[in-house]
Amino acid sequence: MGAEESPPVPTGEGLISKIETGHRCRDTASVVVRALINLMEEAAVDGKVAIADIHHIAAAVMEAGGPLANFYARTECRCETAFAMAVIERQRSDFFGRLLCSTFEPLLNKSDSGVQRKNLPQFFAAVRMMLGEDLHEEMKSRCTWLVERSRGEDGLIDWPAYFADDEARLLLEQVLVTIARSFRRFEPRKDWFLIVMNSSPSSVSLGSNVFVPKRQEDKVTRAFNEIHMVHLFEAMFAAMRTESFPPERRTAFAERWGSQPEKIFGPLFVEILNMAQHVSH
Repeated sequence: MGAEESPPVPTGEGLISKIETGHRCRDTASVVVRALINLMEEAAVDGKVAIADIHHIAAAVMEAGGPLANFYARTECRCETAFAMAVIERQRSDFFGRLLCSTFEPLLNKSDSGVQRKNLPQFFAAVRMMLGEDLHEEMKSRCTWLVERSRGEDGLIDWPAYFADDEARLLLEQVLVTIARSFRRFEPRKDWFLIVMNSSPSSVSLGSNVFVPKRQEDKVTRAFNEIHMVHLFEAMFAAMRTESFPPERRTAFAERWGSQPEKIFGPLFVEILNMAQHVSH
């Protein structure tokens, strides 16, 4: 992977978002306290403030329509937005999948690409089978570790920083090398890939050994065909084209994988081009 030391396997401890530490509430309280102090300093006579004046100032600061009303409203809006984003982030737990999707994400927003979000579970399943369970789990753990390095001060994930992380890029390179090598015998592997992409599990897992059959109307056939595969692979392997390898990157790549990039990816590009020409006629 290009790293001398393996990262610790994340356990979930120490990964608490900064949102959950209350720093936003502390910031709000600090502004209110400072305002309270400033008002008391203005009301002070010879450095002293009467108790009655303190109560009056405090009541004005706490009042909904008081001098800090706009500040309270803005803070509440920011908090609602931050917590909503935090909920979304907690739902995005497949960091490995997000890294893979970063190579072809624009396709997911194009209705004519044939690559849709409903295809992703089957795509991830195909990748897992090509990598093998052990390597797949190791990569998922590494991605979780890398994501935690990419959290901003607000506790949210800086996705562009995660995707651009040198170690994440090396991990992605390893995945693409593994996939390319698995397609050396292109025709049978292509047929297998299309079968997986168009499969629809007949049951839903509720646990390690508990499955419930799907209703017939839920068994949706995903019409993923050869031209869709062309779109997917062209996008996914775009950064592995020969012109994307300056001398330094080429040398490092050859040291990691024992072959030049065109030796590993060239045959796949030829097959994808042939398939694109075939389906276009």
